[in-house]
Amino acid sequence: MYIDYYYAPISGYAYLGEPRLVEIAAKWDVDIRYKPVDIVRVFAEAGTVPPPKQSKARLDYRVLDLQRNADYLQLPINPRPRFWPVPVELAARSIYAAVESGMDAHRLSFAILTAVYAQEKDVSNEEVMKALFASLALDVEPFWDRVWSESVGQAFETATQEAIALGVFGSPTYAVSTGDASREEKTLFFGQDRLHLLDHHLAQHLA
Repeated sequence: MYIDYYYAPISGYAYLGEPRLVEIAAKWDVDIRYKPVDIVRVFAEAGTVPPPKQSKARLDYRVLDLQRNADYLQLPINPRPRFWPVPVELAARSIYAAVESGMDAHRLSFAILTAVYAQEKDVSNEEVMKALFASLALDVEPFWDRVWSESVGQAFETATQEAIALGVFGSPTYAVSTGDASREEKTLFFGQDRLHLLDHHLAQHLA
């Protein structure tokens, strides 16, 4: 059993949810497979209106909701980050490069989300990302080469196609996989506010 974590690495709700996702996975000894996606394509295929194109009423409530959740979770946040939205490819590729390198993907993933929502940084900017890699004690140039490798690009594309095929319509979405490879089933949970239900689902299968 494992959790496929489909998300945009500029998603405010992914930022709010990732620490608890990691805690839940550790609690039940379940692996997380980090799968950042091309969220623009996922939205388009699912018929989802991207947040920046939603009504003023929806956007105003989003700001309130992000702040309210961050206060509750004791996470720093600017609910109107200066560099949002920005293209996700560089940030997503970086996370796949971390996975491919055998790194702790959460460490880089959450650093990217924190950069957007708590540090006012543009994670689509090459120099910003190289500085972030350096701050995590990565060997920047070799890692940068891996970020732009064909295998990392294919992983990004494959995850995006998977998300579309599964019916993912927003970020973050958590897909709990059960069964063996020939009879695998995936149960979707959308949104960080459904993590308690994901926890309950794992308890039913693993407790």
